[in-house]
Amino acid sequence: MAIPDYFAPAQNYIGTTLFLAYIFAALYATFSISYSLYSQYNTIILGSKKPTKDENLQRARSARARHIQIYAFLASISFATLSYNMLMFLINHYLTWSHPSDPSLSKLSDLSVERLKNWMLDSSLFQDFAIDLVKDAPNAVWTQAALSGTWFWGIWIAQKARRRRFDASKMRSFILLSQILPISFTAALFLIQLHLSSPDIQDPESLSLSADAQIAKKAKIKPKASLQLPNILLNASLLALPSLRSHKVFVALILFERAILLLPHSKLLSLRDEEVVKCITVSGGFLMANAAMLRKDLNLWNVLGALGDGGFAVKALAWDMLLGGLVAVVLGWGGGV
Repeated sequence: MAIPDYFAPAQNYIGTTLFLAYIFAALYATFSISYSLYSQYNTIILGSKKPTKDENLQRARSARARHIQIYAFLASISFATLSYNMLMFLINHYLTWSHPSDPSLSKLSDLSVERLKNWMLDSSLFQDFAIDLVKDAPNAVWTQAALSGTWFWGIWIAQKARRRRFDASKMRSFILLSQILPISFTAALFLIQLHLSSPDIQDPESLSLSADAQIAKKAKIKPKASLQLPNILLNASLLALPSLRSHKVFVALILFERAILLLPHSKLLSLRDEEVVKCITVSGGFLMANAAMLRKDLNLWNVLGALGDGGFAVKALAWDMLLGGLVAVVLGWGGGV
């Protein structure tokens, strides 16, 4: 008796569960972070009922409010872009499943709960999305660059969280969101959190309580493991993805990469600036190696063309990478945080 494959069409329970879990977890993390930031903004920036004669405090709050509004705008653009690309991927996937020979014959008006269930079980949504990311040379280059950007944004976020001594309860939703959605949305929201947590806008009473809490946290085990090994493993697996897209190990490799992206948030790795600079150099070498391997099918025009016709999966990552770069530029322009 054959053992059913629950990752294959017709019985794709595992793939469907993964995809739905991603969607619900993303919605939960987005709501949780947004509500927390909104509450903090009302309390610290808008809702301070105690009038203060400290002009420096007032100026600092006004300046932080302007920065927060900019990052909120960027987060909104990121979320809207991602939502559009993901929705279009799902719609096109459903239409193709309905009429494989000619998707234009499909109609969303035919959608029902039963057809929706059949579509999710009779297709491989999770795997198809991942394969679309590396289906050709331009897509593979964008995907490698985007996930490398995700890696370094994750390192930066983890660095800031350590320096500000954010606890697990504050970071949990940010880490979850960074694992599910492309990184620019999480980065913009985290920058808002950093501005709201800045010592220069806190009331003196709450600042002294925070200092006492931080002193209690100082007795921690210092991280010892180097960042280089996970950096090399991530880049090597990204390099291997295009050639393994038809292999059964492909999905496992995607999940392995996601596990690596979590590591900076553990307290095992050293996140010193010298380590990060070395990692950037190594990642740049892997990017050049991938471009060299794919050079026969790669040129500037088809790389840029992928932003428009590379498929909605890769467009979600590629445009997010560009938005992540914009967030980094705004961060530098604003003098850091």
